[in-house]
Order: sequence, then C-alpha cells, then structure tokens
Amino acid sequence: MSGRKIKDLSLHASGKDRVDWARQNMPILRALKQRLSVERPFEGHKIGICLHVEAKTGVWLETLIAGGASIAITGSPGSTQDDTAAYLVKELGVEVFAWRSETFDDHMENAKRVLDTMPTIIADNGGDLHHLLGKDDKYKSLCDSIIGATEETTTGANRLREELPSFAFPTIIINDTMAKRIVENRYGVGISVVDGIMRTTNIMLGGKTVVVIGYGYCGQGVAQRLRGLGAHVTVVDTEPLTQLEAHLEGFRTGVLEDVLGDADIVITVTGRNAAIQKQHFDLMKDGVVLCNAGQNSSEIDIGSLREMAVHEHTLRPKIEQLTLDSGKKFFLLAQGNLINLAGGDGNPIEVMDLGLALQALSLECIALSADTLNNEPQCVPHDIEQATLKAALQEWVDKSHA
Repeated sequence: MSGRKIKDLSLHASGKDRVDWARQNMPILRALKQRLSVERPFEGHKIGICLHVEAKTGVWLETLIAGGASIAITGSPGSTQDDTAAYLVKELGVEVFAWRSETFDDHMENAKRVLDTMPTIIADNGGDLHHLLGKDDKYKSLCDSIIGATEETTTGANRLREELPSFAFPTIIINDTMAKRIVENRYGVGISVVDGIMRTTNIMLGGKTVVVIGYGYCGQGVAQRLRGLGAHVTVVDTEPLTQLEAHLEGFRTGVLEDVLGDADIVITVTGRNAAIQKQHFDLMKDGVVLCNAGQNSSEIDIGSLREMAVHEHTLRPKIEQLTLDSGKKFFLLAQGNLINLAGGDGNPIEVMDLGLALQALSLECIALSADTLNNEPQCVPHDIEQATLKAALQEWVDKSHA
C-alpha cells in the first residue's frame, strides 16, 4: 500500500465513479494514454505533484502512470474530493496527501510529504513545491536530482519570476500558453466560478452589483459570464491596458476604493496576495458577499476580517457570516478558498482534457529532453501547444459536425 494521508480510504468506490465519468469525456487524454503506455517515457521517474485532487486530475494521473510514472500528490485547501483521493490510493497506488478540510498549514506540510518521496520531476501549482525547494534547507539538495518541472498557474509563474531563486532545472509554465489562457482560464474558469458561487449561495446573480478584482484571462471569463446572467459588473485592475480593455468590452471600471461601496458581491481573481486589505472592509456595505477565485485565500485579508468580527456563524456549508461590533455583516464563501473547486467541481471536464494534456506532454518533454531546455521558467514548446489545440479541434469541432 502506498504512503497516504487522506480522509477515508473506504470512499474509493464513489471516487472510482467520479473518475469513470470524467474519463468518458476526456478523449484527448484517453488517446495520449494509449501512446504513452507503449512508449513509457516516464519509466524510472517519480513525479511529485501539487494539483487539485479531483476526478479530472485522476484521469491525468492514470495517463502518467500508463507512461511508467510513479506518483505522489497533494492538492490545495478546500479543493480535494475525498472520494477521488481514496480511489487514487486504493486503485492506482498513488501516494496521496490531501483532504478537503485541510488548512493552508496542512497543505504546506503535505507539500513537504510529496518532496519527502524524492521525486525526479515535479508538477507544481501555485509555486508551493518550488518554494520549499528554494527556501527550506531540508529540500535544497533535492534540486540536484530533479531534472525539471512544470507550473500550472499565474500565481506560481509570478513567484518563480519575482520571488524565488533560480533553479538548476527547467520549469515549463503551462499558463504561459495562449491555449490555457483562453480555453481554460477565460472559458473554463469563467464558467466554473459562476457555477461555484451559485451552488454555494443559491442566489440569483441577475441584477446584483458585482466587483471583479483582476481582469486577466480568468477575470475576463468571470466578468463575461456574470454579465451574461444579468449582473452589473465593475472591473478593477492595476494595469492601464487591461482597464482600457474592460472599458471597451462595456464593463464599468474604477479604482477599488471608489467602487466597493456599491458591491453586493466582491470577487478576487488576481493571482496575488492582499487584493482586499483590512482598510477595504470599512468601505463595503452590510451584507456583502466575499469570494475568491484566485489560487490562494490570501488574496483577501481574511485574518484581519476575523479579528474585526465579534461573531462568526456558519449559515450553510461554505457560507460564513462574520458580524462586526457595528452590526455590519460579511458573508465569506468557502473560507476564501478558490470558489470553483471549493464550491463546485472545478472547470468543465472537456476544458481540463486540453489543459491536462498540455501538462502531460510538457512532462514528457522534460522526461525525454530536459537537458535541451534552459534552466529557467519558460513557455510550453510551441509544437506541444499546437498538437494539443489540434487534438481539441478534432474532438470538439470536427466530430460535432460529423
């Protein structure tokens, strides 16, 4: 039995059903699995992974295992499907360190457990594995045996390029591709964030005033989907070009401090810490809904809000009411964890079929030719992105017209 730290192994049958359904709708990975099972490019490699432990990820792990990989994985706070984690352990022999209710501190301990398995390749999400490799003396020596890595997110890419030291191996940034930015971020995240909010709250979004903080590709998708449901959307961004783009798309734009007072719902989608700070809470009205759609709950200064609150009460799963001494109420969704996974099932299956195929092919590139890549953060090779897009076109467009 593989190493594990999960909620309940007996949940594996339900997890199998989840993964079986996802697999039915992931033809790109199914085809890739057939090839990798013959060529076995990951033979002899341990892949250490930090990515959401849910059904679509399970199909991706099946693909990597077919290619010869052994795997250890952790997820992120609030996003783990406990039954999927059990399936991965019970049926695939994956070393899983994740559970749905884990805190951020739990998550970082689980990231350490992944690195303790001595991976030779890592697939990161938010830069947490890279952070430990660069900042924790216990793991710095592991860099000598790691041949390469991938990073999924904007948050992780920013950390690699702005905060973390250089590494003696290449890291392929999946989010640098236009395929991920447009297909997964704009369309997938846009849909799944709105779905997560509606599942969590059961409120009507039409007529609500919503402030979306961050107008990158994810923020664009969120704003567009909210507008499609009749919400009155205001976009806040620090970049002049993205502000102008939002304006030309017909969104109201403004400075954060000037627009918060009207908001019924505030959503962060920045990929950075402290988009909402302590002083901003005073500007918000009674009954505002706070929601994060970025990688980490730290996009909202939740600690300060809890310090300000004199009463906290869970009204329904994933909705906390925090009341100030003045009587003003804030409603925090999913403890600030990314709402599309903490409140729903994440991006649509077909979208992640493309995104996780990009991951699988990038990992194959590292396994076979890491020594030909520069030891720095870099985009997915052009031929890999094009091959993935062509596979998606064939499955989504050509076959729909057949």
